[in-house]
Amino acid sequence: MIFYFSGTGNSKHVAQKLGELLGSQVKNIADYYEEVTTLKNFSIGVDKDDCLGFVSPVHSWGLSKTMSRFLKRTKINYQGKKIFAVMVCGDNCGKAREMLSETLKRNSGIECNFICSIQMPNNYIVMKGFGTDSDELAKQKLTTAELEIPKIAEAVKSGKTFDRYVIGTHPFLKGRIIYPLFMKFTMGDKKFFADDNCISCGLCEKTCPEKNISLKNGKPKWLGHCVKCLACIHRCPKKSIQYGDVTQEMGRYYYKN
Repeated sequence: MIFYFSGTGNSKHVAQKLGELLGSQVKNIADYYEEVTTLKNFSIGVDKDDCLGFVSPVHSWGLSKTMSRFLKRTKINYQGKKIFAVMVCGDNCGKAREMLSETLKRNSGIECNFICSIQMPNNYIVMKGFGTDSDELAKQKLTTAELEIPKIAEAVKSGKTFDRYVIGTHPFLKGRIIYPLFMKFTMGDKKFFADDNCISCGLCEKTCPEKNISLKNGKPKWLGHCVKCLACIHRCPKKSIQYGDVTQEMGRYYYKN
């Protein structure tokens, strides 16, 4: 069983491809939102003959908030040997590997020593200095990823590891100092709004994995528990969702088959 979280579709694609190659069921952890956020003792059992995998985007050189919460609040019962994780990043991963490994061990008693990374197109556009990749670079990343996913699946099958994890420079600074600050101070959604191009299609409400958007008088309203996955802003068909004065000239990206 492969558990994934995805805002713009990158991690979803990686998880689904691995699921096909490994013959394993793929589960979106957003589907467990109610259980994870309301139950004190939530557990999931995975057959020992299946693999156990996790695919998560990297947010600010660390583990995405939704995946971190899932691992902290879910007891995973698994007695098998095929355990792996894939960190999906735009550039590098910092301490995301350690965060996943430590949390999984602490809450479920499971050792995950096979953790690799895959680069996919950048999509963090709500802070100045960041942005989407050029079309050429995005295509290059996608092409490389399609070659690497089968290698990861083969490594899982054979019990080996896929020795590729792009840690980047200054991992301690990014993962242990910047990441906590990012999680504490940037998760707010007060700067999101829909401009006059909004057609009230409701796609933002449907695609929000955190159930953090509702339509009021045909316009999206953010409810205060955003995790900055940016599904809403990238999936809007009219590019009408904006974040402060940062995104008006920014590109948009989500994975398209």
